[in-house]
Amino acid sequence: MSKESKRTSLKLRDIILGRHLSKQKLIRIYQPTYQLESRKSFNPEDVKKILQQHIDSELQEVEYNEKVIPDLCTSLAENIRTIIKEQAYDRYRIIVSVSIGQKRQQSVHVFHSFLWDHQRDGFVAHNFENCHIFANIVVYGIYLD
Repeated sequence: MSKESKRTSLKLRDIILGRHLSKQKLIRIYQPTYQLESRKSFNPEDVKKILQQHIDSELQEVEYNEKVIPDLCTSLAENIRTIIKEQAYDRYRIIVSVSIGQKRQQSVHVFHSFLWDHQRDGFVAHNFENCHIFANIVVYGIYLD
């Protein structure tokens, strides 16, 4: 037998034996758990403590600078979200909203609206002020079915 005929016969044998399937991406199929409640539900009291500790230490010495504040808001939101996700609230989407502004003797009203499940969803709001800035941080724990 020539080398080409051996290669062809090996390829045919691999196809017949199903070895060609191993090169394709494996698709995982999960069985349903039929679990309706989360193992650890969103606890606003614990999240409030985390927010107070983290925000008060991070923003204590901050002065307002319009070039720095947008990056600070983004990094604070990511850090808070990471810390809260470490608490292992399974089946919850964590949404963090951070608003920081300069204090100039003005009034600020912040509104958010959601479709809400009062039994499972929760939120925590924390306000921080120093002589230069004000900050409004809201963390939502939205239950996922």
